[in-house]
Amino acid sequence: MKKINRFAAAALSFALATTFAGCDAPGAITFGNGTKNALTIDGYDVPAGIFINNEIVAYKQAMYNVMLSTGKLPSFDDMKKEKIEDMDAEDWIQKEATETCKLYVAIEREFDKLGEELSDDEKAEIKSYIKTNADNDFLKDNGISEDSVMKTQTNIYKQEHLFDHYFGIDGERGCSEDDLKEYFKDNTARVKYIEIKTTDAEGNALSDDVKRELNTKIDKWIRDINAEKTNDKKMAKVDEVKKEYEEYAATLSTTADGEEGTTATTTTTTTTTTTAASSGDSSDTATTTTSNPYENEVTVTKLTTTEADSSNSTTDTEAEQETDEQKAEKAFNEKVFSDMPLYKAEKYDYDKDTIYILIKGDIAERMTDDDIWTKDKIDAVLRERYAKDFSDWIEGIANSYSVEKNNSAYKRYAPFKLDIKDVSLYG
Repeated sequence: MKKINRFAAAALSFALATTFAGCDAPGAITFGNGTKNALTIDGYDVPAGIFINNEIVAYKQAMYNVMLSTGKLPSFDDMKKEKIEDMDAEDWIQKEATETCKLYVAIEREFDKLGEELSDDEKAEIKSYIKTNADNDFLKDNGISEDSVMKTQTNIYKQEHLFDHYFGIDGERGCSEDDLKEYFKDNTARVKYIEIKTTDAEGNALSDDVKRELNTKIDKWIRDINAEKTNDKKMAKVDEVKKEYEEYAATLSTTADGEEGTTATTTTTTTTTTTAASSGDSSDTATTTTSNPYENEVTVTKLTTTEADSSNSTTDTEAEQETDEQKAEKAFNEKVFSDMPLYKAEKYDYDKDTIYILIKGDIAERMTDDDIWTKDKIDAVLRERYAKDFSDWIEGIANSYSVEKNNSAYKRYAPFKLDIKDVSLYG
């Protein structure tokens, strides 16, 4: 089952605040001396505002869990009656909030051990965030003070420092940059494709005669691509063939709009663009043109077993459609990462209505600091590779802590006493 990462708790619930600022709400929650702190973890007093913030995030997670099990989005009143993992929703939400508070303390403790400080830029970003939310009614009405916002936002930055220190390049628990490059190459593919529809704009199947003609053209286009003498020319030829297909599709009487058949599919991942390079093939010496040789390429990330299995968690109402899409995506991913050779165009039946002309390039050729392999990409790949390791590490520390709950605070700030009736799972 997919879960909202506990480490994103602050960002998620504070983001909600901007959505509901100004909503009619009951009187703001105020703290008495006996409920100023919600709990004490390993001797660290956790302010009630931080606990409440984590309750709001846990409430959203609870909504998501219920939606997965019932196939519909629950209302606030529905949630009051729900059970999650054999627990009443209120108890489950407070349990999750408590666990997130333990992580908060673990990050504070471990950051102190590093002896580091946040940079001036990071401090400025936190102050800017506080200023932006200074007059936010949602935060105030739920008893989340400016101090709690400050502490939680600061904790997020400290988490990043911890990750970079232990799991960054050459970190104690990380790897060398060369090792990270190998990981990236093993799990990322560079692909160029042409999406060819066997239906018209209204979803009606093309006639058998048109399909035969189309398949003949596809076979010819693939031969034309593979006939090119260099890999760069093969990749460039795909763009030419794509234009030919678009022109052909526009002539089909059964296609209302030929361009609709050439939009990028949602089954692949992030499109990678790079700085434009000067075209060296232009025969016009009087005119200087620039082009991006990678414009129509995409990078595809290898699906792990966990990702493939978790993608099957769908609502009942969408199960059949989702399953078809997921099967097609999984098969495509396996094709790209299994037996597909480099720089050889192939015909690939993506689904019953879609054919790809597909070619795979060498990802290593683009792993330079002025193309794919930037600092931001390195940071992203590190987090992709070590997110679970980091979570396991910090959770192990957090789970060693003793917890003393302030029962008065837990009762006073019970989730369904908060002003969260209008909180949306998608907000």
